[in-house]
Amino acid sequence: MIQSQSLIFGFVIIFGFIILWLIYANQKIEQKTDLFKNETPLILVDGKIPPKLSNFPAHLRYIDDATCLQCHATERKMNFGNTPLIAKKMPHEYRGNCVSCHLLEK
Repeated sequence: MIQSQSLIFGFVIIFGFIILWLIYANQKIEQKTDLFKNETPLILVDGKIPPKLSNFPAHLRYIDDATCLQCHATERKMNFGNTPLIAKKMPHEYRGNCVSCHLLEK
């Protein structure tokens, strides 16, 4: 009787390990690569990743920082075609090169 109880106990333990293995073997660990794509700037502004520039015609060709500041020094309403746009005020102090942090969306 004791031998059959230990045999049953052994099967229960083995069966329990198999169940645990089946449960945890199917769980996949996914790496979050959204923040670490190939085109993430190396510079963080105030601990945040700078937003990418939209595919707006003025953003498609970088000229110089003064050109960026014409729209982003203050909040400004603009009309391009039929679409009114609001250029947001730059929320941080002036830095040397806008496109060193802000990349163009693809």
